[in-house]
Amino acid sequence: MERSNIKLMAHQKEGVDFLLSHRSGIVAFEQGLGKTLVAIETFRRLHELGVVQTMLILCPNSLKRTWMQEVAHFAPEFTVEVVEGGRVQRRRVFARTEAAVIIVNYESARNEIVAIQALLHRVPAALVLDESHCIKNRYSLNSIAAQNFVPFAEYRWLLTGTPITNKLTDIYPQICVVAGRQPFGSYASFKASYGDSKLSPSIQESLVVKIKPYLIRRTKEECLDLPDKSFTDRVVELPQWQRKLYEAIRDDLAHDIEGMSPEEFHQFVPTGLVRLLRLSQIASNPNIVFPNETRLPGKFAQLDGILDELISEGRKVIVWSYYVQTIRLLEDRYRGYGVASLHGETHPEDRQKIASRFQNDSDLMVLIANPAAAGTGFTLTAANYTIYETLTWRYDQYAQSQDRNHRIGQEIPVTYIRLLAADTIEFAILEALAQKTQLASEIIGDKKHLSNITRKVFQEMLQTGHLPAQE
Repeated sequence: MERSNIKLMAHQKEGVDFLLSHRSGIVAFEQGLGKTLVAIETFRRLHELGVVQTMLILCPNSLKRTWMQEVAHFAPEFTVEVVEGGRVQRRRVFARTEAAVIIVNYESARNEIVAIQALLHRVPAALVLDESHCIKNRYSLNSIAAQNFVPFAEYRWLLTGTPITNKLTDIYPQICVVAGRQPFGSYASFKASYGDSKLSPSIQESLVVKIKPYLIRRTKEECLDLPDKSFTDRVVELPQWQRKLYEAIRDDLAHDIEGMSPEEFHQFVPTGLVRLLRLSQIASNPNIVFPNETRLPGKFAQLDGILDELISEGRKVIVWSYYVQTIRLLEDRYRGYGVASLHGETHPEDRQKIASRFQNDSDLMVLIANPAAAGTGFTLTAANYTIYETLTWRYDQYAQSQDRNHRIGQEIPVTYIRLLAADTIEFAILEALAQKTQLASEIIGDKKHLSNITRKVFQEMLQTGHLPAQE
């Protein structure tokens, strides 16, 4: 099969040159800038030189089919094997495959460490960790598995649009995989230096300098002449019955933490965060918490009006929601528009088909999706309106979901509409996301972590719905 003639954009050439010269590194391009193509082209060049024989790709399960399609499109001359099935079948593949490209999800990889080590020992390979923020927790099984593969792969390429999602220490395990060692000393030492969210500008700058040799960062503003994107917030007044439910749960939580000592509150934090989630769910759709509650939530009524207006103008719309139960209700509610859904319970083989239908089927006007399942690996540029029915504290999912339709191929300005329940915890979530955006920008160059929250801050956040002002 003939190789594809793909012309690289300038920033993609820079990415290829970076990986070729460094052998290992983090390609921290924003979503939609072609990190996948950078890895494929770098592998192709090394393969032609006889330096590597195989590219082993570790990725989230939802992206295996996407990778298979991307390799078929950009490098059809390469054979591809997707590792699936039970343990016996997986090990047989690793032991016998002669495919040029091997794709396996993180969960399977961490259960087959020895088999993968044997494969990497048998054939010279480039190791790709896609969405490498999946290894940001150094104690996670994903991170431990990645560290076990380091000695067996000379070429290690990490791809992520969000190398820092919640805190600066997210970058540490990723740098260690790239470097093959601990270039910044122990994790405890790194955390002591950079684990505080209130770092001085000079300390932040020192970290920028340290990270630079291991990472190439490019943003869409730098590389693409994309149309503008804008954000508009719709404050939704909750109906009285929904407001009463919210305030009852909020006041019960406030009462429970009243008078706790710092030690008692520290022990309570995990429970408190779960109960904050319940507040967010009630602000969105009380039916999630109270299954017998069938009255119309405030956000549903707001969505009715927005979708009716946009679809009457012939515009396709993405609606993001974090709750499967809400997604199902909304899918049924808007069936008359032509609707599809994509969430964690959608079979992995069907996800790309749904995304393709949304792109190409003129009768499919609304896609209702969960950012955890559809926030990466999909192109949804058929829509230039996106509605966030809910938000969560996860900055990585929030940032990546925006880039599903603000990417290469989008020719119309993109509008993001965020539905925020008035006087609720959702404003604190939005403010936290904004802070994480600034954090990432300052450290990787694209210009309150809740586990450390105090009882006083928690109480103020409950009562006001906002993050307390930073001192």
